[in-house]
Formats: sequence, structure tokens, C-alpha cells
Amino acid sequence: MIANFFNQTKPINFLVLSLLVLLIFLSSLIQGYEGETSLFFFVKYGLFLIAAILTVFVLNFIIRKNALCEDNSYAILFYILLWGMFPNSFLNGGVFVSNFILLFAFRRLYSLRSPLRTQEKIFDSAFWIGIASIFYLWSFLFLLLVYAAIWLFRRADWKNIWIPIVGYITPVFLAYTYLLAFDDVERFIQIWTFDFRLDVSLYNSFDFLWPVVFTGLLLLFSIYPTTRKSLLAKIDFKSTWQLLIVHLAVSLVVILIAPEKDGSEFSFLFFPLTIVFANFLQILEKYWIKEGILYLFLLSLILIQI
Repeated sequence: MIANFFNQTKPINFLVLSLLVLLIFLSSLIQGYEGETSLFFFVKYGLFLIAAILTVFVLNFIIRKNALCEDNSYAILFYILLWGMFPNSFLNGGVFVSNFILLFAFRRLYSLRSPLRTQEKIFDSAFWIGIASIFYLWSFLFLLLVYAAIWLFRRADWKNIWIPIVGYITPVFLAYTYLLAFDDVERFIQIWTFDFRLDVSLYNSFDFLWPVVFTGLLLLFSIYPTTRKSLLAKIDFKSTWQLLIVHLAVSLVVILIAPEKDGSEFSFLFFPLTIVFANFLQILEKYWIKEGILYLFLLSLILIQI
């Protein structure tokens, strides 16, 4: 039933998905609510809610434009369900804003499969990553994804090698100039303090352990068949899938070294995970397995949210 409903991209799907975002957002906010009633609190999370709903449409645009999945809503559904399984993704402002901005970088990166406006796309992707790293420093590691895209899509020449550096430095320099004008350079120095933490003991609690184990196992089951099928596809999609694997690897590094491990860091993994999971559902021939995976996701979400 669920698999059939989301095996399409009709307007009703986006309405349902937007309502699901609203429910998960409110539930996550209530869980983390600490009694604050200031105007800033309501404005901040009101903007977060708007950004969360916009994410549905931006993600759909990226997927459709770059043919990352077939014509269905599975990837968007998985993205929203992962939000529910890692509710701190909404509550950690720096991580949430960084992930929202990174979507615009990914939009440009995956479109490098097309030879049109290559240098513009490379600059834009690095520019967005630069902005994202101002909100969450370790986002700068996604510059590796820019160079991976340049290599995999065969766009490597001496100009394209330097463009990501220029694109990345541009928003960083503008941020420094802005803070310098207001005599707040100390804040800029705090942003660029490279702090990391390898301790994962926090994940021992059920609220963290179950989502990590469940998504990890599903990734292990889905990565081989989806990769095998993708490597048999046309050369441009083969390169796209290889970029997605690099994306997974970089995201895992960001999670591993995250200085604050509250579950929100897993949101950096959502984009590549949802593409893998959606493609996995597409190649499954047995309908009951598709339904089972989606119902397990929903059950996991309910267990985490209650």
C-alpha cells in the first residue's frame, strides 16, 4: 500500500510528504523543547520549518534533473523518515542550515554529468560549500566531492582544478570582511577552530543505536545490488553512481569526526542514503519486501518519536 502510493510523483504525494515533514518537525521540536518562548525561538524554528518543506522540492528537483532515481517519491520519503529517526537534525541549527545549503552544492555537482557551463557549476558548488562551512566547519570536506566530480565526469583541466578553491574562498572572505567591519574577528576565529571527537559511546543508547544499526544494515544489503546494476548502466550514470559512493564515504568521515555527537551529524548522510535506498526498492521484485522495509522505517520512526 505505502510502496504503491509513493511509486509515483503526483501532487498529492508532495502534499502528504509536506504534512509528514510538519508532523515530524513538530514532534522533534516538542521532544527537545526546554521551555523557551522568546520571539527569536519562534522565528528561528519557523524558518527551519519552511526550509524543511523546501528541502522536499529541492531534493525532488535534484533527483529528477539528474535522473538519480526513477519517477517515484521513494527518495524523498526516505529522507523525511530519516529526519524522524534522527530528530536532533532539526534541533542543531548549524548542522540543519549547513545541510540545507549543501543541497544547492549537490544540485550543481551532480549536474556536471552534462558538459554545459562546467566552470560555472564547479564554482557554484564550491561557493555553496563555503557558505555551509561557515555554519558547520567540517562541511568543507565536501570539497573532496567537487574534485571527485571533476575527475569522474572527465572535466579535469588546470582551470577546473583552481576554480573550487576560488569558489570556496569567496564566501569565507566575504564573511571575514563583514565581521572585520563590525570588529568581531574573534567570532571568525571561533568558526575556524578545528575541533573533532572520535568518541561514539553516546550511540549506545537505544535512541541512537537502533537508527544507526537499522540504516547501517539496510545500506549493507542495498549497496551491492544497486552498485552492480548501476555499473552496468550507461557511462554517464555509472560516473554519477561512483560519485554517490564517494559522497557516502565523505559523509561517513564527517560523522566520525563530528565534535558534537547528538545524532544530528547523521543528516550529512541522508542525501546519498536516500538515493541508494530508493534505487534498492526499485530493483526489488517482491512487493512484500518493499512494504516490509517501509513499514520497518515507520515503526522505527514511531519508536524514536514517542
